[in-house]
Amino acid sequence: MVPLMALCFVVLIGAMAIATDLSVSTHYKRNIQNVTDAASLAGAKALPAKPAFTDEEAATSAALALVHNSFPWTGTTTAALVAAGCNPIGAQCSVTVCVGMTSVSPPCTGPQLPAANGTQLVLTVNAPPKTAVVQTFNQSTDPHYRDRIEVVMHQKSGAFFTGLFGSTSDQDGAQSVAYHFAANQPFPFALFSSTVIGDGNSPEIIDGNVYASRYVAPQGNGHAAVCAAPYVDPQSISHPGFIVLGAPQAGDAAYTGRDGQNNNPAVPPGSDPILTGQNCSTIGGGVVGMSATLAGTSDCQAASPGLVYDVADNACEANPAITPPAVAPPPHIPVFGSTVCGTAGLVAGVYQQGEYKCPSGTSLTIDHPMAPGFYEIDAVSNSGCDVVMNASTPATLTGVTFLLKGGAGICANPPSGTTITQTPFNGGSGLAGDGVYDVLSDSVGNPTITMNTTGGGSTSGTWSLSGVIWLPTGTVNIANKDALADSGQIIIGTWNDTSGYHQDPSVTYNAGIVSPQPEVLQLAE
Repeated sequence: MVPLMALCFVVLIGAMAIATDLSVSTHYKRNIQNVTDAASLAGAKALPAKPAFTDEEAATSAALALVHNSFPWTGTTTAALVAAGCNPIGAQCSVTVCVGMTSVSPPCTGPQLPAANGTQLVLTVNAPPKTAVVQTFNQSTDPHYRDRIEVVMHQKSGAFFTGLFGSTSDQDGAQSVAYHFAANQPFPFALFSSTVIGDGNSPEIIDGNVYASRYVAPQGNGHAAVCAAPYVDPQSISHPGFIVLGAPQAGDAAYTGRDGQNNNPAVPPGSDPILTGQNCSTIGGGVVGMSATLAGTSDCQAASPGLVYDVADNACEANPAITPPAVAPPPHIPVFGSTVCGTAGLVAGVYQQGEYKCPSGTSLTIDHPMAPGFYEIDAVSNSGCDVVMNASTPATLTGVTFLLKGGAGICANPPSGTTITQTPFNGGSGLAGDGVYDVLSDSVGNPTITMNTTGGGSTSGTWSLSGVIWLPTGTVNIANKDALADSGQIIIGTWNDTSGYHQDPSVTYNAGIVSPQPEVLQLAE
């Protein structure tokens, strides 16, 4: 029994020793992982939308400073380390600091510095990343990956007993890559539909990127087409237009048996293929095209971060599907204490801003000039025509924003050959959302825009807006003899265009006034 117990005690003591060392090692590793996570986030926060070399330097400095606060070293300053490790050629920063130890693999080649508190470590900061596990993060020459920073750290292990059992590792390590999407970047789509995009019987040209979560479907008689044409940004730089689809394109329960663009319910069966490198001004019928040329995922990054190239659809896809940004609340939306019905809102022959609601039917028929301001429209009419624009509507609506509440709808029916022009209300604050939205909703129900003037004339009537239509849960229905022309951006739930052989709807992306995207600061690895 004594020899057996002795052997058991050796095994038991060994197991206890290893468990103790593993616990200590886990503690050390979790500790330095917390440090690298925090350092990478601190560095990424310093990266703006389009980082320049000076931004990479600032990010590197911020990451080094945070580690230095927890694990101080002496002998040199953070500024000196950044100056030595950041190279303006290629705008790459790679700084390695060895504090009291050099036995990291690969060997430490940075300056050998004494630790202020005896802690031994090797720290590397790369902006943009150089050794990330996700290889695409290491494409430092691609501007779409310059919004990331990498922090790698090794520390002298606190383990002891494991060495007695053959372990040769005396270091704990951690790595973090952080990503920053700077605030107030414009949402990059001229036309965004969270379901599908349908087109009428003539080519529909969108100057900018187009997003359809499921598919883009021109009418099936061969005359219709949708094309994402180039757009010009506020710096007068031209960018190609992209067609972007949501993902997954297969297996979506809401579209059982159909595979997005490859198998949509358009007539004839199947779908119009997506063609790249198209001249939208001369595009033929039965085509879904884009001016951008695609060869792989890196090309898709020019449209929006996180997109991948789908060979089957010959398009960029977002997985998970993209969600529209929250509306940037326009300043000074008044709170109305009561509602008015129709012409009760007239003062000296001019409609005044307010909350319009009638007991039944249409709440506001625009047959007089409108004062600048917000016009809140409550859902009442069963026909969806809570607001009506027709032949009596003034040709110009200046500084007018419609706020559709509870699923209210606008029926805009300008007669053939006429144009109703609208600009959004601008309170002059200069804040995001002020002077941006022509039509927005409270995201309740299914707010609608319906255009359907049948018969008469050979040209369409046009509702021309210079701003954003923000109806992410709503529907735009465009039928015969009317067209919607927007210079700004349209964010909609479903875009349903079934217009005839007349002027087709058009959207021109204006990055200077579109919806801003929320800021994102997160760990990418």
